[in-house]
Amino acid sequence: MSDDIRVRVLGPVEIAGPQGPVTLRGRGHRTLLARLALRPGQPVASSALIDALWDQAPPTAPKTLRSHVAHMRRDLRAADVLNMIITRDPGYLLRIPPFSVDVVRFESLARRGHQALSSGDHRAAADQLQAALALWRGDALGDCRQGQWARQEASRLGDARLDAHEDLIGAELALGRHGEVLGELAGLVVAHPFRERLWEQLMLALYRSGRQAEALATFRRARSTLVEQLGVEPGTRLRSLESAILADEPVQEPPVSLQAVVSVGLPAELTSFVGREEELAKLGGMFAGGRLVTLAGTGGVGKSRLALRCAGQLAASVQGGVRLVELAGLRDRALVPHAVAEALGVRDQSGRSPVDVLVDVLRDRDVLVVLDNCEHLLEACADFVTALLRGCPRLLMLVTSRQPLGVEGEQVLIVPPMPVEHAAMRLFAERARDAVLDFEVTADNVRIVENLCRRLDGIPLAIELATLVLRTLSPSQLLSRLDDRFALLSGARRGVMARHQTIRAAVEWSFELCTPAERLLWSQLSVFAGSFDLEAVEQVCGGDDVLSLVARLVDKSVLSSQTVGGVVRYRLLETLRQFGAEQLLADGFTETLRRRHLAWCQRLASWGEKEWFGPNQAVVFTRIHRDRANLRAALEFGLESDPAAGLRLAGTLWFYWIGCGVFAEGRRWLDALLGLPFRGYERHKALWVNGYVATLQGDTPAAIGMLDECRAQSDDLVAVAYSIYVRGAAAIFTDDLVAGTALFAEANQRLTGLGQLDSNVVMTKVALAMTVAFTGDLPTTVALAQDAHAVAEQHGEQWALAYAHYVLGFAACLQGALGQAVAHAKKCLAIKQTFNDLLGIALSVELLALLAAMVGEAERAAQLLGAVAGIWPHVGVPLFGSRNFAAPHEQCEQLARQALGDRGYELAFAVGSRLSIDDAVALGLA
Repeated sequence: MSDDIRVRVLGPVEIAGPQGPVTLRGRGHRTLLARLALRPGQPVASSALIDALWDQAPPTAPKTLRSHVAHMRRDLRAADVLNMIITRDPGYLLRIPPFSVDVVRFESLARRGHQALSSGDHRAAADQLQAALALWRGDALGDCRQGQWARQEASRLGDARLDAHEDLIGAELALGRHGEVLGELAGLVVAHPFRERLWEQLMLALYRSGRQAEALATFRRARSTLVEQLGVEPGTRLRSLESAILADEPVQEPPVSLQAVVSVGLPAELTSFVGREEELAKLGGMFAGGRLVTLAGTGGVGKSRLALRCAGQLAASVQGGVRLVELAGLRDRALVPHAVAEALGVRDQSGRSPVDVLVDVLRDRDVLVVLDNCEHLLEACADFVTALLRGCPRLLMLVTSRQPLGVEGEQVLIVPPMPVEHAAMRLFAERARDAVLDFEVTADNVRIVENLCRRLDGIPLAIELATLVLRTLSPSQLLSRLDDRFALLSGARRGVMARHQTIRAAVEWSFELCTPAERLLWSQLSVFAGSFDLEAVEQVCGGDDVLSLVARLVDKSVLSSQTVGGVVRYRLLETLRQFGAEQLLADGFTETLRRRHLAWCQRLASWGEKEWFGPNQAVVFTRIHRDRANLRAALEFGLESDPAAGLRLAGTLWFYWIGCGVFAEGRRWLDALLGLPFRGYERHKALWVNGYVATLQGDTPAAIGMLDECRAQSDDLVAVAYSIYVRGAAAIFTDDLVAGTALFAEANQRLTGLGQLDSNVVMTKVALAMTVAFTGDLPTTVALAQDAHAVAEQHGEQWALAYAHYVLGFAACLQGALGQAVAHAKKCLAIKQTFNDLLGIALSVELLALLAAMVGEAERAAQLLGAVAGIWPHVGVPLFGSRNFAAPHEQCEQLARQALGDRGYELAFAVGSRLSIDDAVALGLA
């Protein structure tokens, strides 16, 4: 075979013989040549060649493959390239010296460059790496058939190219060529924003070029990118580099990254590896601080795949190599040491303990052992790992299990589901293309794909099984059927463990690993929606030793946990929750548990209502908002099965619907529950609460109907008094100031006589003050508002206090005390932002806009009007449709237009209209 033959795949696939380039007939021939060229001199099975040519091979594939080979041989002979493709069982072989293939030369040069960089020979490293990268002429395999094999191999080669590029830049930095690499690095961090080593290199190049401020700005860009797009903080190295730059200390080049080398003992990856950058970075640091790391997590979350990728990356630094021990099929605990010995190729026929044999073999060896799927042999694996690590000081062990081993020195990384917006959607897209060749995520289906990934909890196994269904159903059809996910996600796959054939099998495996008490609690916890805390579990599920059972379910990755506001909250992934709900239904306890769950939600709401009038309003808002999913589930049950309890809960939550700006959802639940034929006393409170919400939304006719019905229930005097107050609000929103004044006075008298004192009682004073302000009696307005302010302040109440500030600001504005007016309006706005009270935010921003116009800040006034115009649609009718409330708005617009002109006003208004609500608040408070 002539040595002047060259095969190139790092760009368009080409072959050149003694007479020059050889013509290749289309994508099929290029794909076939590339598949053979990546293993020069080694036979490639016909089945592997068929898989490279077709994702779904036709029945005629073997015959077509032989035809392709025959045509290629003929074309090669015509170009004086003889006997290059050889038939060799089980397929074909490319008879060519390995270094005649550019990818072989690239990998060799890159490897030598990496080794030179690691040893500190930076000049040699740069020379080798430059030569390696010069072999690239474009995207690898870009003109091949773009099936699964080509995409995976192109992705692998692209990663290797980027690794080499990073190494070359590292060498250049070590040689002092900081300025030369700056432009290249700036482009690379844009193209690959999640590679922390590139950010480190860019920071270092800037810093050593004397551009310290730009280096620090680069860190802020890197952090913003990682936090906003991946939800993770920068790694330790990046943070340490920032600290060194801030301290103006000398810094070294970023550490050499470990190349992803799959060593002997690890299976090749059959599909692309997606995401998990944060977990891989953490794992590298964990092995730097210890020798045993356990990847724990729920079934199907990708522990094994992550372990293999991590092991592959560590292989280059482990002199004795990496070995994988798969324990999934093992049932006898005594066989764990034997399975490890077999994987390591250790043979011993003596009567010694296999653990002792392994310790003798591994005592002085630098080896990484991966123990995969230990959860069903937990105690045996724990004892074995402890003995092995004690006797082998250089041994590293990486374990995957649904539950940590619980041994000394173990570091545990909980593998979470994939983030939906990035990794999960990318995994769905790639696996969908494997199943349906022309599948693409487009503007038309991106939201559907996002919802699918979210409903599937970001679990890789569930996502991969779902994509198999795309051969039968469209994404939207798949989404509509996910309520029966256990039947839907049941596509069998050859070569996959039985418990990963279907999502049900994966979950059942976890269920079987639990004790009867743990299984019972799992099924009971399915009544919760979203997250919940230990107190909720104790009240709803009851039983003995709840804390211990919850802890064991966390250990077994059935429950995930997160500390929020100093309290640990737990969550069942939706897939596990649905499975638990099935078990609860089969046991006949569903209704009992849902009633207990509803009763707990009522106690929570009653606590919130009581605490709302006091200094804990912000705490109440946070707690109720945190449990909103549970409250929704309880209201749904009330709507289906217990209207009285549902109405009682919806009415009790008035402070959440109204005080926290949740108008639309509160109206939805109250409308639905009041639409039922139930006529018990629980209806009375719900009527005035819903009338209140409707009034604030500007739906006065509906509000009046509900309030009048409530007033007709003369036996519930408290409900009648509140309905009169709300009826007064409806009156002033329709500019009937006389009726509003009378109704507020009557409501205040009734509520005081009944001994009621809460935020709404304070609001009767605030509302009356506002009504008087519209009549022009400013001294009375100020006296009433100050009275309301004093009562609220005395009790630590903030929500009504903010509205008192609003009225005082409004009165100060009319009196010409503009500084006082601004101070009151800003206090109102700051408080309302705390509760996400959009009505209060909108009103205070309107007032601040007018005040800005009155002091000559016309552009800011117009921007604030533009911003608030985007808030009102989320509340209801702008300014309630009231002439009195709209008058300041019209005055503000008139002043701003006079100062800016129509064109200038419209431009400033447009700028404000593009602001988010948070930005609008910030502008108002500025």
